[in-house]
Amino acid sequence: MLIKLNLITHAFARSEREKQEKALTQKQWVTLDRIVMLILFLGVIAGAIIFS
Repeated sequence: MLIKLNLITHAFARSEREKQEKALTQKQWVTLDRIVMLILFLGVIAGAIIFS
């Protein structure tokens, strides 16, 4: 006969699946864009120094 166990992991797994990601606000998008542009800019400068 099989025993049905009440494991804690099932409750945690279920609660993770039910979480919905929040949409980013415009301020967060602007901040993220600035970070990406800064990384790209620094990458171009580093590439120019390395390959010159």
